[in-house]
Amino acid sequence: MEIFPKGTPTDVPDRLMPFIAGWATASYTKHDFGHLLLQVFMYKRYRIYIQRFITEQAATAHFRCPVGTAVLQLAIMGPVSSNIKGYGESTLQTGQFNFFYLPAGIHELKLGAGEFELIHIVPDGLMLDELSASREDMKRALTHLRTASEEGCCLTPRQMNYRVHDVLASMLQCKESGGNLLVELSTGISNLLNLYRKSLNDAECMKQLRASYYTGTLITMREEILLNPHIQQHTLAYFARKYNMSQSTLKRYFKETFHQTLHEFVREECMKKAAWMRGNASLSLEDIADEVGYADKSGFLKSYKKYRRNAS
Repeated sequence: MEIFPKGTPTDVPDRLMPFIAGWATASYTKHDFGHLLLQVFMYKRYRIYIQRFITEQAATAHFRCPVGTAVLQLAIMGPVSSNIKGYGESTLQTGQFNFFYLPAGIHELKLGAGEFELIHIVPDGLMLDELSASREDMKRALTHLRTASEEGCCLTPRQMNYRVHDVLASMLQCKESGGNLLVELSTGISNLLNLYRKSLNDAECMKQLRASYYTGTLITMREEILLNPHIQQHTLAYFARKYNMSQSTLKRYFKETFHQTLHEFVREECMKKAAWMRGNASLSLEDIADEVGYADKSGFLKSYKKYRRNAS
């Protein structure tokens, strides 16, 4: 994958230097659409492209794929629309990610005015085999890749939750080198692909819910909680006010739809996030309690210990 035609090299502005990953090869180029800060890491099992576009007005950038390519795309700063040859247009908002197959050829990227950042990860077929065995849409994309199809294929955009953001941050901030770096990045990519798969599976489960007047709203509430659960923010009062519902109606329909109360669901997701954050040795229990909204540390510890007992 490369921007086409190539731009004119120029110095990286000082303000952009902090955004450059230590393991990436960086370049800054001037194009008809504006400027591009491109960071690249190439390995035989995967390739990583981090692209920050800087435009003064709405513009179209072109990128070329010499061969058919399967890509995990993450929109750090959006929105960005891709016009994929043989498929059509696909738009990602800020904080969304998706997976698609790009046939060989030239494709379009439509940008507004401002700054936009995309991360494109190109894994090899071996990294995708297990995913393709778990989902038909992944299998279809991998079939397109292996047959060098001339038709593009694009899976559903999903919102990146705190797990995705944590994995990305760990990858971008990685200080390892040599073989250790390769393992860290490979593990991160596998985790990102798996989290995308899980998000697709969760969306499929939501389609099986018994439909009611409030089902769509309840799913939206649930997704907000999953992105970044917070025990103090995600309350009956907050959601009732946000969606103009009575608290009693919200309480009843949430439990009927998801078979647990809103508070039970929020508390469970807060504990899942806490368990995830425990993997970061630099965070204390007090830090984690603050992150999930527990002002009372003893209350947090009690809930967390109960969650761990039930999970074991």
